[in-house]
Amino acid sequence: MSIGNLKDSGNQGNNFPWQLKMLQGLQAIVDGNCCEQIIPLIDSIDLKLSSQRITPTIIYSTGDSPTGIITDILSISFASVGTADALISFDGGGTYVAITTGTTINMDAGTLNNIYLGNTFYYDTNTNTGAALYITYNS
Repeated sequence: MSIGNLKDSGNQGNNFPWQLKMLQGLQAIVDGNCCEQIIPLIDSIDLKLSSQRITPTIIYSTGDSPTGIITDILSISFASVGTADALISFDGGGTYVAITTGTTINMDAGTLNNIYLGNTFYYDTNTNTGAALYITYNS
């Protein structure tokens, strides 16, 4: 445990004062004399995380005209399972992209505080006859 050599009048060539302060700090942590302000912070973080409610949803779509998912979403998957390409949109139905049969697309907003806003995702299984989608999402 060495940070460098002190050159002062009482400690020629050592860093004893620094090492002593570090050891005293570690001992205070072990004794519990320093952490009164950390525990409420941890409790509030646990409360915020535990109060988050996630609702899983699954949709099977075949023959549906363009439909939007109106809820805010944490994560979403599209699986094209029909005999024709299904269409999906990530810009509120402005433009659509075809997903071929057997293709799965997964998207995740990242953390509990990040979401995709409602009406971001649209799907269309009506334009191409035989298109079908499994859509799963967490909101």
